[in-house]
Amino acid sequence: MESRFGATAPYTVGVEEEFQLVDPATRALTPAVDEVLAAGGDTRLITSELSRSCVEMLSPVFTSAAELARELPALRRKVRSLAQRCGVEIVAAGTHPFSEPTEQPLSGGDHNRRVEEEMGWVARTQAIYGLHIHVAVPDGDAAIRAVNALARRVPLLVALSANSPFWRGSETRLASTRIKIFEMFPRSGLPPVFHYWEDFEHYIETLVASGSIPDYSWCWWDARPHQKFGTVELRSPDVQTDASYTAALVALVQCLVVGAEEETPENPLFNAENKWRAVRHGMDASFYDFTAGMEVQARSLARRLVEELRPVAQDLGCEEELGGVLEIVELGTGARLQRAALQRSGSLEAVVDYLIEGTAPG
Repeated sequence: MESRFGATAPYTVGVEEEFQLVDPATRALTPAVDEVLAAGGDTRLITSELSRSCVEMLSPVFTSAAELARELPALRRKVRSLAQRCGVEIVAAGTHPFSEPTEQPLSGGDHNRRVEEEMGWVARTQAIYGLHIHVAVPDGDAAIRAVNALARRVPLLVALSANSPFWRGSETRLASTRIKIFEMFPRSGLPPVFHYWEDFEHYIETLVASGSIPDYSWCWWDARPHQKFGTVELRSPDVQTDASYTAALVALVQCLVVGAEEETPENPLFNAENKWRAVRHGMDASFYDFTAGMEVQARSLARRLVEELRPVAQDLGCEEELGGVLEIVELGTGARLQRAALQRSGSLEAVVDYLIEGTAPG
């Protein structure tokens, strides 16, 4: 299985941000990605995703989360400008507050047609929008260690990044509705436990030989090795409305990957229990430490983890960005801020206006 691990400097970072395309008059989703891509010409900044109501921004590779934090707002403004040329706006949130997902046409291309053929109706529910964080690693075993380190922190990462409380015009009472929608896909959710790179290779080769998948990229776990990019990829977060929240999450993930060591992976059954608490309650969740036999509040866990990782952040030059995790704890997740916007306005259309303004200000 070919890979590009070690092809770039270790621990560089990049993101993929999936933005909603919305009609500024109705605030509804609109299938305008082909027009936006055409407006972008030969730019490598944007691409399409499964839904034609989505445009994905592909960041350059950055040496640190601090560098990404400086450049990300301008990158978003470039995408917004391309969208506005086509009469649409971009929105960064895990789900659209009221549009019907299954009414959104799917993008063309062989890959998307195969996904639709394999997934059927489930493919038509996937008008959802995530943040994918990539950190370069030197080799396959380092990738496995990083996946295990991220997997054990998925509940907290989900709690911090939850930004999809509304779906099809309803308050779902979930902090991250997007995650539950995406978990209808096979090979999604928490990754299986792999101890060595050879374990992962054998798993993928077996699935390919059985005709279950064409390649590793059809494993859509919360965290996975990404051979093509030579990275470990965190896929669980909702896309963040505020670019500074994205930078904080990138800093946290970069520090976790750098600090990943050989350790016993978290029991995925217990980890799934805490992940559900995060999906439901966001940063209001209390997680259960099944080893110690006690509960710990998500906010306390976040504060403790930031303190533990400060020496790593200092070495990476992203201590300020890691401190942004504490701002999420204090100011509230995207889900909480969306609910506050609804409480102020009483209108889901006004929530979309709030999201438009917050995605690429300036």
